[in-house]
Amino acid sequence: MIPVAGWHEAARLMTGLRADLDMAASVRSGTLQGIVARTLEGRLAELSQILLGEALRGLDVDRVILTVPGVLNGIPWAMLPDMRGRPFAVAVSATRWLSYEREPRIPPTRAGFVLGPRVPRAREEVGTAAAAWNRPTTLGDGTATASAVTDLAGGVDVLHVAAHGRHAVDNPMFSGLELADGTLFGYDIDLIENVPDTVILSACEVGRSSVRWGEEAVGMTRVWLHAGARCVVAAPVVVADDDACELLAAMHEGLAAGIPPSVALSEASTRTGIVAPFQVHGAGF
Repeated sequence: MIPVAGWHEAARLMTGLRADLDMAASVRSGTLQGIVARTLEGRLAELSQILLGEALRGLDVDRVILTVPGVLNGIPWAMLPDMRGRPFAVAVSATRWLSYEREPRIPPTRAGFVLGPRVPRAREEVGTAAAAWNRPTTLGDGTATASAVTDLAGGVDVLHVAAHGRHAVDNPMFSGLELADGTLFGYDIDLIENVPDTVILSACEVGRSSVRWGEEAVGMTRVWLHAGARCVVAAPVVVADDDACELLAAMHEGLAAGIPPSVALSEASTRTGIVAPFQVHGAGF
C-alpha cells in the first residue's frame, strides 16, 4: 500500500487536463500544435509522478490492474508516461476482475464492424481493421441502424463501432452512439441476448462515466460490462480521428492473433508510436 502524496496538486492539474486534451485532439498542425503538445505532456508527466511514480518506478511490473475512485474517472491512463508500454486494464473492482480470471479466455474468431455517419476516416479505419479477420461482417453508415447493430452484436466475439458518441452527464444511460437511424443508447444494449466478449468503441467520450452517490460510476462502458462483455475499449476524452484510425486498426492485428486486448492495445501503441487515451475496461488479459 503506497499513499498518494501531493493529492491537492493532482487535483489542480486535473482541472485543466480536459481542456488540454480537447485542444490536442483538435489542433493537429501549425505552431500552436507544438505549444499545446508541450503543455499537455508536462501536465501528464506531473500527474504520472504523483499518481503512479512511487508505485511503479523501479519495479519489474509487466501488467497493471487499476480500480480507481470516481474522482479519477477522467484520467487518460494510457497517456501517463509511467503507463506507456505497459498493458493495463481499468477494472470495476478487484473482485470482479478476479471472477474473470477464473473463466478461461476463448480466442475470438468472429468480428463485426459498424460505421456510423459523418466520421471522416471510419471507412478506412474499419477496412484496415477488418482485413485482420477471416470473413468479418461490416455494417456501413447507411445500414448501421440500431436494430442491425444489436443483431450483429449478438453474433460476434469482437464488435468494433466507429461512430460519433456522446456522454449524457444528467443521465449516463442516455449516453450513446450515433447510427444511421439515430442513437444507440445504453438502454438498447439490454436488447442484445449474447453480448460480444470484446467491444471497441471508437467514439469520443463514451469511455467517460458519471459519478453517482456512493461513487458508483455509470456510463456506456459500464453498461456493456454489466450486460456481459468481458472488456470494453474506449476513451474518456476526445480522440483525433487520425489517431483512432491508425491505433485501433493496428490493435486488431493482435486481437485476431489471439493476443489479449490490453496487450494488443499496448503493442499497437508501441508499434505505431501513437499515444492516445484509449484504454481497456474490464478484463483486458
